[in-house]
Amino acid sequence: FTQLRGATHWEADRLSLAGLTLTRGLDLQSATVDLSRIGNQRVALQFELDAFNGKLRGNISHEWRSSHSTWKIAGGATDVSLDQTSEAFGFADRVDGLLHAGNFTFRGNLSEPDRVTASLWAELTALTWRNRTAEAIMLGAALYDRRIQLQQLYIKQKSNQFTLSGEARLPTNWSGWLSPDFRGTISASINELGEFAALFGGNQRDFAGKITVEGAMDTRDRKFGGHVTLQGASLTFFNTVVDNLSARLNLKAPELQIESLEIKRKNDSFSARGKIDLSGQHDYSGVIAGSVENLSDYLSASSLLEKQGRALPANFQATVESGRWDTRGAIQAPGSSPLSFTAQFALPLGTGWTGFRATPLNLTLDFPSLLLGNAPGLFSSEIFSEGILNGHIALSGTLEHPNITGEAQLLNGRLSARGRTFSNLTEASGRIVFLGNRAAVEFLNLATQDAELALRGEIDFEDTNSTLVRITALSPVFSLAQPARGCVNQIQIAPAALSLAPLLQEVDFNGALFDSRWTIALKQKSDLDAFGITDLSETARQFPLCLSAAGADGASLILGAPARPTPTSAKKKTRRR
Repeated sequence: FTQLRGATHWEADRLSLAGLTLTRGLDLQSATVDLSRIGNQRVALQFELDAFNGKLRGNISHEWRSSHSTWKIAGGATDVSLDQTSEAFGFADRVDGLLHAGNFTFRGNLSEPDRVTASLWAELTALTWRNRTAEAIMLGAALYDRRIQLQQLYIKQKSNQFTLSGEARLPTNWSGWLSPDFRGTISASINELGEFAALFGGNQRDFAGKITVEGAMDTRDRKFGGHVTLQGASLTFFNTVVDNLSARLNLKAPELQIESLEIKRKNDSFSARGKIDLSGQHDYSGVIAGSVENLSDYLSASSLLEKQGRALPANFQATVESGRWDTRGAIQAPGSSPLSFTAQFALPLGTGWTGFRATPLNLTLDFPSLLLGNAPGLFSSEIFSEGILNGHIALSGTLEHPNITGEAQLLNGRLSARGRTFSNLTEASGRIVFLGNRAAVEFLNLATQDAELALRGEIDFEDTNSTLVRITALSPVFSLAQPARGCVNQIQIAPAALSLAPLLQEVDFNGALFDSRWTIALKQKSDLDAFGITDLSETARQFPLCLSAAGADGASLILGAPARPTPTSAKKKTRRR
């Protein structure tokens, strides 16, 4: 404060100040220091301020006559502008609104919390801060006998109301703050979820819909208890739409009981019930079930399937006992046999992807006849537009060291335009047999519009962090063009007759199964028949793969293969006259 001006007056044992301008918007109308009872070890102060278009009043006294020092404070506020207040205090972000009414009382000494009593009542109206808005916020609380009674925390927006009340006991030591003693009730009627989420820092565009909440909580004697009932309609959470949501939760130490959880979206449904142990290993058990009318709604190919008018119905069920899952389900593609699956695995709470890969599991897949053209959403980027996939696979062990048995066969596969982003292949057929920690590719026939390849191979996945795919050519394959630098982002097949280009005998792919960092190695044999000498020593060149991130640093690898035979048309017979 600078250049203070005002009036002072001393009368008997009272000192008064009046008409004192402290700063813009803050004027001290009057302040009186009462020293009349200083002999009885008591002083008092009364003041009244014109504060930012409102009023502040206060009365403070201090007594130290006995062994107990006592403070008595009472104050009130009416119609104080939050905009002017924030500007005066130099807040970086503007705060609009009004402290419409407020009262505060205190009696006691902070060094003796058992003897302290206090109360607070405040009402804020038309609050705006950044993108947060509220028509009214009311807070009422009282402190007595080391207990804080939250009489009411009430928040009102245009279409939303939230009320919280309860009671808590102040801890007697610092460790007590880690396990507070609280009991209370909550009630909310939210008709604009986005607006309410924005009040607490959320992005309003990420939330929408209506939701009601009723519940109670009790944490006395370090035992949690309570219940919550939740109902929602037309909800949106981060671009996920939910038509109806209902839940009933009970908290009975040491368990959180999910009495019911139901989620519905169009004709899709999800339900669950169970319990979670909040102590020890946090074991959980329950039953989960779900069904969807069209799985493509949740997959990347949803727009394509909608245009084709095809749906992928699916369902699943799971039973969980102490964190161990036993699940089964099926997906039905149009014109195909159901793709069914079962899985058993342990999934403790807090398990990440790295930990799950080392967790033992059993998985089976059975697909007697799957028309790929009717189920493009099951494969990334809609790879296949036609083809029949059939087989059965059983996996045990872990994802890092799996044991796989079974077989799979692809017949008459045709790749879609979107499936040819890193290759010009148009057709594919093949058969693979799984033999524990390796697999045999019995045949793999690939074709472009004007070239074709006949291949076979083997896969070694004893350690999926170092998976090796070895492809051997059954028909001549030439290396026509290799990248001079950088990585390979496309593998192109071009027709080639007998060529002086290097003849490839083997192509190896190596990398971690769950990682995009792979390499390709081209192995060739040089033939010196022209000199009567045959050199069987192999030479190889290796390149990093970047098929999913084609960019300026990537280049194409061009392989030569026999041209496809040109179909000959039958000659028309001429009729003799």
